[in-house]
Amino acid sequence: MPANLGPVITLYNEANTSTVDTWSVGTVKAQEPSAALVVNIWNNRGNNTEDHSDLRECTLTLLDANGNTATEDVARDKWVECKMKAESDWMKIGGSGSAFASKKVTANTATAGEGILKGTMNDGQLDTSGANVATVSFRINAPINSTPGNKSFKIRLTGYYT
Repeated sequence: MPANLGPVITLYNEANTSTVDTWSVGTVKAQEPSAALVVNIWNNRGNNTEDHSDLRECTLTLLDANGNTATEDVARDKWVECKMKAESDWMKIGGSGSAFASKKVTANTATAGEGILKGTMNDGQLDTSGANVATVSFRINAPINSTPGNKSFKIRLTGYYT
């Protein structure tokens, strides 16, 4: 695999038909989880002519809108929860210091290895390219003592490649 072809990460909707750039959650009531946003995280989606690098040790976490560590309530108090396609339990992400929590990303096909999104050639279809894609669901679950108002935050995907 050529070392100069780094991962090509794209986010697609649940139907795998269009990219996802933002999440308009709408109104969320305290202690009532929002509707889930399902996202397909792809590496090298639909590229059937060349391999790219694998993205390794992939994790998701939550940050303030400015990209810094969690000081605003949504990120600090871990209002965002996520789960991978094969999981039934939701995990809170975000926080800071010793309370920091991130979620390991697992590809839809176990052959990719834990925390790895393969960069191999693929046809961009969910049922045949499972090592290149991780399907993850996100929701907001605000605590009873949450402060009302418009909230901004970032969900960050991190990893490395060689």
